[in-house]
Amino acid sequence: MIGLNKYNVPVSIILIFLFVSTVLSQEKFYDRRYDYYEIDTLIQNPRLLKKYLDCFLGKGPCTPIGRVFRQILPEAVQTACKKCTPSQRRLARKTFNAFKGYFPETHEELRKKLDPKNKYYEAFEKAISSA
Repeated sequence: MIGLNKYNVPVSIILIFLFVSTVLSQEKFYDRRYDYYEIDTLIQNPRLLKKYLDCFLGKGPCTPIGRVFRQILPEAVQTACKKCTPSQRRLARKTFNAFKGYFPETHEELRKKLDPKNKYYEAFEKAISSA
């Protein structure tokens, strides 16, 4: 027999609702583990920056952190960084500005890979520009 509360709602339905709402609330932002990644060290080292750019393009090996970023980048661009925390937006802004500054041609290649139909990238740049 299914347990009922005083409103005659099965307890199992309440538990399922609580589980689903917990899972959905956790997906509001990308993993915050890298919110405080030392981005200035990366952007001041063109050689290291190029390694990340090659990782994102699938042209070179990735660090564990690079693999995480490479996984979320397509969605972040398509949703204008909707699930990015303010720190993640700042990280994206600094990184993409460094890509443009040091490697403009390769940055353009990444842009085309992430947004081949040129539908999302402008909104993504606008979203991260104020971070």
